[in-house]
Amino acid sequence: MKIILVMALALFAIPCKADMLGAASKYDRMHERSISFLDINPRRTSWCGAFLAFIAKRSSRQPPANPNMAVSWKNFGQPVFFRFARRGDVVVIRSGRRFHVSLFDHFDQRRQYVYLFGGNQSNRVQLSRYRASSVVAVRR
Repeated sequence: MKIILVMALALFAIPCKADMLGAASKYDRMHERSISFLDINPRRTSWCGAFLAFIAKRSSRQPPANPNMAVSWKNFGQPVFFRFARRGDVVVIRSGRRFHVSLFDHFDQRRQYVYLFGGNQSNRVQLSRYRASSVVAVRR
Protein backbone atom coordinates (compact mmCIF):
# COMPACT_ATOMS: atom_id res chain seq x y z
CA MET A 1 0.00 0.00 0.00
CA LYS A 2 2.82 2.42 0.86
CA ILE A 3 4.49 1.75 -2.48
CA ILE A 4 1.29 2.60 -4.38
CA LEU A 5 0.87 5.80 -2.38
CA VAL A 6 4.47 6.86 -3.06
CA MET A 7 4.08 6.13 -6.77
CA ALA A 8 0.80 8.10 -6.94
CA LEU A 9 2.36 11.07 -5.17
CA ALA A 10 5.31 10.99 -7.56
CA LEU A 11 3.05 10.88 -10.61
CA PHE A 12 0.75 13.70 -9.51
CA ALA A 13 3.30 15.88 -7.73
CA ILE A 14 3.57 19.44 -8.93
CA PRO A 15 7.10 19.95 -10.20
CA CYS A 16 8.96 22.40 -8.00
CA LYS A 17 11.03 25.18 -9.46
CA ALA A 18 14.74 24.55 -9.50
CA ASP A 19 16.88 26.24 -6.89
CA MET A 20 18.35 29.37 -8.50
CA LEU A 21 20.63 30.06 -5.53
CA GLY A 22 22.06 26.55 -5.77
CA ALA A 23 22.70 26.98 -9.48
CA ALA A 24 24.30 30.41 -8.93
CA SER A 25 26.56 29.20 -6.12
CA LYS A 26 28.49 27.05 -8.61
CA TYR A 27 29.94 30.33 -9.93
CA ASP A 28 30.96 31.69 -6.51
CA ARG A 29 33.96 34.06 -6.66
CA MET A 30 34.06 33.98 -10.48
CA HIS A 31 35.59 37.24 -11.71
CA GLU A 32 34.01 39.24 -14.53
CA ARG A 33 37.01 38.41 -16.76
CA SER A 34 35.67 34.82 -16.79
CA ILE A 35 32.04 35.46 -17.77
CA SER A 36 32.36 35.19 -21.54
CA PHE A 37 29.46 32.68 -21.45
CA LEU A 38 27.10 35.62 -20.83
CA ASP A 39 27.86 37.13 -24.27
CA ILE A 40 28.25 40.64 -22.89
CA ASN A 41 31.14 43.02 -22.30
CA PRO A 42 31.28 43.59 -18.51
CA ARG A 43 33.20 46.84 -19.03
CA ARG A 44 30.24 48.30 -20.93
CA THR A 45 27.28 46.48 -19.37
CA SER A 46 26.23 46.06 -15.77
CA TRP A 47 26.03 42.29 -15.85
CA CYS A 48 24.01 41.46 -12.71
CA GLY A 49 20.82 40.97 -14.77
CA ALA A 50 22.59 39.00 -17.51
CA PHE A 51 24.04 36.64 -14.88
CA LEU A 52 20.64 36.17 -13.24
CA ALA A 53 19.01 35.50 -16.63
CA PHE A 54 21.64 32.82 -17.27
CA ILE A 55 20.90 31.24 -13.88
CA ALA A 56 17.12 31.46 -14.37
CA LYS A 57 17.36 29.63 -17.69
CA ARG A 58 19.59 26.93 -16.16
CA SER A 59 16.93 26.56 -13.44
CA SER A 60 14.06 26.20 -15.94
CA ARG A 61 12.71 29.67 -15.12
CA GLN A 62 11.73 32.34 -17.65
CA PRO A 63 13.64 35.62 -17.20
CA PRO A 64 11.70 38.86 -17.72
CA ALA A 65 11.84 40.87 -20.93
CA ASN A 66 15.08 42.89 -21.10
CA PRO A 67 16.78 40.80 -18.37
CA ASN A 68 20.07 42.72 -18.64
CA MET A 69 18.29 45.72 -17.09
CA ALA A 70 18.13 45.05 -13.35
CA VAL A 71 14.91 47.04 -12.94
CA SER A 72 13.06 44.68 -15.30
CA TRP A 73 13.40 41.92 -12.69
CA LYS A 74 10.66 43.72 -10.74
CA ASN A 75 8.32 41.82 -13.14
CA PHE A 76 9.82 38.35 -12.56
CA GLY A 77 7.75 35.60 -10.93
CA GLN A 78 5.39 36.56 -8.12
CA PRO A 79 5.76 39.45 -5.65
CA VAL A 80 6.75 38.65 -2.07
CA PHE A 81 6.64 40.90 1.00
CA PHE A 82 10.21 41.76 1.96
CA ARG A 83 9.85 40.43 5.49
CA PHE A 84 8.88 37.02 4.05
CA ALA A 85 11.88 36.73 1.71
CA ARG A 86 13.37 33.24 1.42
CA ARG A 87 16.77 32.06 0.27
CA GLY A 88 16.89 32.18 -3.51
CA ASP A 89 14.24 34.86 -4.00
CA VAL A 90 15.10 37.54 -6.56
CA VAL A 91 15.78 40.92 -4.95
CA VAL A 92 15.97 44.26 -6.76
CA ILE A 93 17.71 47.09 -4.92
CA ARG A 94 18.14 50.74 -5.78
CA SER A 95 21.25 52.80 -5.22
CA GLY A 96 20.77 56.38 -6.31
CA ARG A 97 19.45 56.26 -9.88
CA ARG A 98 20.78 52.75 -10.55
CA PHE A 99 19.29 49.33 -9.87
CA HIS A 100 20.91 46.00 -9.02
CA VAL A 101 19.42 42.50 -9.01
CA SER A 102 20.59 39.52 -7.04
CA LEU A 103 19.41 36.49 -5.04
CA PHE A 104 18.39 36.70 -1.39
CA ASP A 105 20.54 34.78 1.09
CA HIS A 106 19.74 36.14 4.56
CA PHE A 107 19.12 39.16 6.81
CA ASP A 108 21.50 40.32 9.51
CA GLN A 109 20.29 39.92 13.12
CA ARG A 110 18.59 43.32 13.30
CA ARG A 111 17.32 43.19 9.69
CA GLN A 112 19.15 46.40 8.84
CA TYR A 113 21.16 44.64 6.16
CA VAL A 114 20.37 42.01 3.59
CA TYR A 115 22.92 39.59 2.17
CA LEU A 116 22.55 38.94 -1.55
CA PHE A 117 24.34 36.50 -3.83
CA GLY A 118 24.81 37.48 -7.44
CA GLY A 119 26.91 38.80 -10.27
CA ASN A 120 28.59 42.18 -10.69
CA GLN A 121 29.18 42.52 -6.96
CA SER A 122 32.71 43.96 -6.71
CA ASN A 123 33.32 42.70 -10.27
CA ARG A 124 32.61 39.08 -9.38
CA VAL A 125 29.93 36.58 -8.37
CA GLN A 126 29.73 36.64 -4.60
CA LEU A 127 27.74 37.23 -1.43
CA SER A 128 27.52 40.94 -0.54
CA ARG A 129 25.81 43.07 2.09
CA TYR A 130 23.31 45.84 1.24
CA ARG A 131 21.12 48.12 3.31
CA ALA A 132 17.66 46.62 3.73
CA SER A 133 16.19 50.06 3.04
CA SER A 134 17.51 49.87 -0.54
CA VAL A 135 15.29 46.89 -1.45
CA VAL A 136 12.56 47.86 -3.92
CA ALA A 137 11.21 44.40 -4.88
CA VAL A 138 11.34 40.76 -3.85
CA ARG A 139 10.12 38.18 -6.35
CA ARG A 140 9.70 34.42 -6.19
